[in-house]
Amino acid sequence: MPRPYFPREIIAHLFTLCYLLVLMKPQRRAMANRVREPASASYARVARGVSATDVLVHVDRRLHAPGSGNLDARRIAARLGIPARRLAPAVGYTPQGLSKNPTSDNLQPALAEIAYVLNQLRSLLDDNRSVLIWLRAPHPDLGGATPLSFILSGRTAAVMALLHLAESGQTS
Repeated sequence: MPRPYFPREIIAHLFTLCYLLVLMKPQRRAMANRVREPASASYARVARGVSATDVLVHVDRRLHAPGSGNLDARRIAARLGIPARRLAPAVGYTPQGLSKNPTSDNLQPALAEIAYVLNQLRSLLDDNRSVLIWLRAPHPDLGGATPLSFILSGRTAAVMALLHLAESGQTS
């Protein structure tokens, strides 16, 4: 079998990438330690008697399945005010697959983004009616499209960015 040929440019780029990764290892370790420190403080609060409600204040339990704790696509669709079959393409499933297994582990990353948007809206707005109005109102920063249409087309990250700007007081 002939040996595969790799152009010198590719080998040089790979070497540079590996070299940079080795150089950045202490920085990555330091960043990981900075992340661990705040997390350990919150777990220490739990040990001191802080309730689960306090720890889960950022989580809407109604979006999770009672048995597994996984996010439930049917519950998220209901919160969005749409049938689950409309949510299926946004999370990369067929409507049949979504109805068969709405709490699948494969769905969790996409559902987590949508749940994040719903949780942020819940914290910014007064009630569920206001959340639904915001989701369905055309937004100038989305080119006149609705945030819900962005979510349903799989572009939840744009809506997350919009919410981040709103939280920091930079609304359009």
